[in-house]
Amino acid sequence: MASVEQRIADLAEKHLGISDRAMLDANVNEFGVNSLTAVKFLQNVNQEFGVDISPEVAVGFSTLRELIKHLGG
Repeated sequence: MASVEQRIADLAEKHLGISDRAMLDANVNEFGVNSLTAVKFLQNVNQEFGVDISPEVAVGFSTLRELIKHLGG
């Protein structure tokens, strides 16, 4: 099975259009995605990992790397 980092990178590329792995450490506000896209991304993360991260918790992650660490990666 792919690592947590790889799975998040794959989801970010598919749903956010982010293919540069360096963007995992960038502030998510730099991505230029709208709130609907962000919510859909979070839904996909929850489905992929079998978790239930709420939007209220997710806004506390300033980078995708922080999300990866939260997921145990």
